[in-house]
Amino acid sequence: MRRLVSQILFVIFCCFVIACSATKRNGGSSSSDSNVYGTKEYADAFVSMIRPRWFDTVERFKLVDNKKEIVPHRFWDVAPSIDLKKKTINAIITTPEASEYGFGLDLQSGQMYVSRKFCAQSDKTKKYTGTIKAPPFSIGVIPRILDQLNQPQKVIVFGGKDYFENYHRTHFFDVRIVGAYIEQICPYGACMRKDQWLSRLVLVAVQNGHKKYKEVQNLGDLRNIVDWDYVRAFIENGFGSNKLADKFYPGFRMGAEVTAGQALSFMERNATIFSIKRLANMRMSCYKLYDYIWKDLSYISADEIVAKDKKAIREKAIKLNQSVGKQIAKVKPFYRRFIKNFKKYHEQFKTCSKYIYPASINDSPERYWFFVYYSSFHHLHDLGYTFDCNGNKWTLNPYVGKNSRALNLKEQMINCSARDIDVAMEYAVKTLENIRKKNRKSYRYIDYDKGQAGTHSKIYSWVGTEAKIYSCNEKSDSEFILNKASFPQDIRWKKRGKEGKTDTELGEIIY
Repeated sequence: MRRLVSQILFVIFCCFVIACSATKRNGGSSSSDSNVYGTKEYADAFVSMIRPRWFDTVERFKLVDNKKEIVPHRFWDVAPSIDLKKKTINAIITTPEASEYGFGLDLQSGQMYVSRKFCAQSDKTKKYTGTIKAPPFSIGVIPRILDQLNQPQKVIVFGGKDYFENYHRTHFFDVRIVGAYIEQICPYGACMRKDQWLSRLVLVAVQNGHKKYKEVQNLGDLRNIVDWDYVRAFIENGFGSNKLADKFYPGFRMGAEVTAGQALSFMERNATIFSIKRLANMRMSCYKLYDYIWKDLSYISADEIVAKDKKAIREKAIKLNQSVGKQIAKVKPFYRRFIKNFKKYHEQFKTCSKYIYPASINDSPERYWFFVYYSSFHHLHDLGYTFDCNGNKWTLNPYVGKNSRALNLKEQMINCSARDIDVAMEYAVKTLENIRKKNRKSYRYIDYDKGQAGTHSKIYSWVGTEAKIYSCNEKSDSEFILNKASFPQDIRWKKRGKEGKTDTELGEIIY
C-alpha cells in the first residue's frame, strides 16, 4: 500500500512539472525566481539531462569517472530531434555567453575540455574599432551531425546565458533556429585567393521560449536587438588569427547569410546525420578493428626476445622449440606486422580513432597506452609527416599534387628495421609537441582536464589543436593553451628492437 501511494505521488509530481512547462512555453505567467519549481528552466533541466548510454558497453571500451561510474558521451548520447516546422533542434552548449574560456568537445571520449582563453584584441580587418574579448553568444554543436568539413555542426545561441552556464556540462537544450551564415576559414597564412578559404554552415539560434527573443524570426530581427557589429567582429576574430612572419591575418570570415528554412534544408541534404543504426554499425566495426590490431600487435614473437645471459638464452631456446611445435615459428616480427597493419588499415583506423574510444585504461593499461602511441603515429601521418628510417626522424611529406604526396603510403617504411619503428614511436609524441609549439595544426594529449579553467573531466584522448594564434594584449593570455603539457612525462614506449633496451632511466614503461 505504501509503495502504491509513493508511485501515485510521483505521477502527480511529474504531471505538475509537465503542466508548468506547458504554461511557460505558451507564454503564461512569468517569474523572476528562475530556480523555482515550475519554471521552464526547471522543467527543461528535469527532462534534458544527458543519460550515459554510449559507454555502457563491454569493459575494454568503457569510459568511467573517478567514482567508476559511466560518463555520458555528449555527442552520441543525445538525439538532434530536428523539427522543421517549428525550426527547433537539440544543441550541446560547449561555451556559455561571456565565458572567459572556450571549450572544445572531444568526439572520441565525448567530454569537454578547455581549448582557449579569450582575451582583449583588435579587429584584424580594422572594420571594428572597439576591443574584442568575450563571446556575445553561447557556442555549441548539434549532436550526431557533422558538417561539410566533417566537424560537429556548429551553432551559436542568443539568450539563456545564466541557464546555459548552470547546466551546459550535464544537459542538452532545445533551441530555435532563426538563420545561419557561411563561416569561411583560412587554414594558414594570408589566403589571398578565394579557393584557399574553406567554408561551412554555422547555425544561428535563440533559446527556445526566451522572452527577449520571442518575436525574432530571422537574422534581420536579431540584428535589431543585439550589437551585430560586435557579433560579427567576434566571429571573425574571437577564435584566433593566422600569423605569417610578424604579421597577423584573419583566420575566419563571416560570409553569406541564409534563412532558417534554407539552413535546415541544406543541413539535411549535405551534413552527415548519424542514426542509431548507423552508430551501432560504426561502433561494432571499430570494436572489431581495435580488437584485431591489438591481437596482432600485442605479442612479441619468440625470436624477438632479447637474451642477455645464459639463463635467458636457454628460456628463449625452449620458447622457440615450443613455437615450432605449435607451427608458429614463422610468425612475422612486430615491426613487420606493424607496417602491414598500418598500411592496410590506416584509413579505417583514421575514421575509428576520431569517433570511437579504442581502449579502457581501467580494464587494461597495457592495451590503452599501446593505442595512445599507435594513434600518435597515425596522427603524424595525417598531418603530412613520414618517418625517415635513414635519418631516424619525422620529416614533412609535402603534397606534389591535389591528393598525392611526395612519398605515397606504399613507399613508406620499406627499409625500416625493428629499431626504426621503436624510434618512430618514441619520437612521435615529441614531434606532435614540437609542431604544436610552432603554432601549427597538431594534437595534444589530455588525461584529466586539469587547472582552474579546466572541466576536470576524464578525457584520456588526443585532441586536435588549431593552427591559430591569439594576438592578445597580454602574452600569458596568448600562450595559455600553447604552454599546456602535451603528454605524461612518466609514460614510455616499450621498445621492440633487439638492440634496444627494454627499460629506461626516465620513467616507468607502461607500453
